[in-house]
Amino acid sequence: MKTEQELKDIVKTRYTKIAEQGKTENASSCCGATTPTNKVYNIMMDDYTNTEGYVDEADLGLGCGLPTHFAKIKKGDTVIDLGSGAGNDCFVARHETGTEGKVIGIDFTPIMIKKARINAEKLGYNNVEFREGDIDDTYKR
Repeated sequence: MKTEQELKDIVKTRYTKIAEQGKTENASSCCGATTPTNKVYNIMMDDYTNTEGYVDEADLGLGCGLPTHFAKIKKGDTVIDLGSGAGNDCFVARHETGTEGKVIGIDFTPIMIKKARINAEKLGYNNVEFREGDIDDTYKR
């Protein structure tokens, strides 16, 4: 049996590879699974492309559902996205909060944070920020 840290290292390694190669190479969402024959089964692979605030460069095909559709985000809200990846849900949430709100993305993969920050900078979003952190740490305090 693998330790918690070994499992986290596996996830970090996989997500780093996905961030480096981009969505076109990533055949499975985080909720998908591959079989020993590498056939991909996607459990949830929702399409963001017609969602307001969608940013193609931030969508690496790793999402599980469309959480922003159910979050009832309002103008001026502060939103925290745990496991924010390259920022796709954050940018959709930013559309909902408007310039009055704030969106904070947290991810434990350094390259994802870097990609998300680059995306936010390109878009000129000064009310969206990304922080590196392990969401499990909040439960250990």
